[in-house]
Amino acid sequence: MILFCCVLLVAPARADKEHFSVLTCSPGDEAYSLFGHTALRYVNAGKGIDVVFNYGYFDFDSPDFMWRFIMGDTDYWVGAVPFDCFIPEYAERGSEVAEQVLNLSPEQEARLLNALLKNTRRENRVFRYNYFSSNCTTKARDILLGSLGDGCTIAYNAAPASPSTLRGNLALKTAAHPWYAFGVDVILGSDIDREASREERQFVPSNLMSDFANASIVGKDGSRVPLVKATNIIARENKPAPAKSNFTPFNASLLLLIFTLVVMLCELRKKKTYWGWDILLMLMQGAAGCMILFMWIFSQHPAVDANYAIILLNPLALLLMPIMVYRIIRHKSPVLAWVQTAFVLLFFLSAVVGLQSYPAPLYFCALALLSRSLFHIYKERICELNIV
Repeated sequence: MILFCCVLLVAPARADKEHFSVLTCSPGDEAYSLFGHTALRYVNAGKGIDVVFNYGYFDFDSPDFMWRFIMGDTDYWVGAVPFDCFIPEYAERGSEVAEQVLNLSPEQEARLLNALLKNTRRENRVFRYNYFSSNCTTKARDILLGSLGDGCTIAYNAAPASPSTLRGNLALKTAAHPWYAFGVDVILGSDIDREASREERQFVPSNLMSDFANASIVGKDGSRVPLVKATNIIARENKPAPAKSNFTPFNASLLLLIFTLVVMLCELRKKKTYWGWDILLMLMQGAAGCMILFMWIFSQHPAVDANYAIILLNPLALLLMPIMVYRIIRHKSPVLAWVQTAFVLLFFLSAVVGLQSYPAPLYFCALALLSRSLFHIYKERICELNIV
């Protein structure tokens, strides 16, 4: 068994008695580590055991990993490793590792240990990863709370400090990586904009740590004891701030809008139609729409369906693009420009009524498409400019 191997390799215990603790590691710079990590530590000084149970293992080199990850068909597993093998990875990348020593009774510790040992068996250790409800943090939380037994429950003694929606929590943790944040924001739908419960927000390790710091175990007789009896900082955060770049989605989309306006000004001055710019805009619009539609229909990832960004990033743009460009060149009625205008205005309406929260760069993209469509309507239907 994995645990026996760990006991053979483990270093002398650091605590003076048997206990469990929750380890919370601050975020790294890789995409998979931007939210941090949670694990459970078990120490038995009398037996020389100091082991970390970790629900965060995956095999990046497994066949078709990236495709299965995109499709939401990713399996993780739980393993037990010596504490001295777990800590260096996080210390080397400069992450803080905080330990919350749990105030469990011997019976609760025994139940939790047995449950963890059962989880680490080969036939039980693999689980289907879910970004919000079945990750390293929620799995550790669930097995811990499920082991309290004896009619015990958890009471939180302070309001959650985290943002009230899942999207808000995502934005907070990805703010230093704007392109990653933008991609996540576009691909996830309206489900993450609703008010999230405290438990749902605990998919973020720091949220769980904050909640546990103010939690009590309530016995069936109504007695209350703090869940955490001590907090230690095992490793201090020691890493440089992420390098900042001016090439952000916000700036890129703003430049897209400005360039679109410049193109239209040049068309008016030179009395020419740069329909190649329409092709580029609609290619980007349609390609993004195809990605959203594909994820909505086929991916098992949570919250990628009901994504109303597809109103703006519409795959129909790829089908309508040749017809629209042909009608522009031939000076025919700009019917499709009216269709494009209607979709963009519907996108703005969906934001106003709160159907979904969209990232700021999408509004600049929407303005670029709207201004382009209105320009074609203006020059062909209103002022009848002789632009070729």
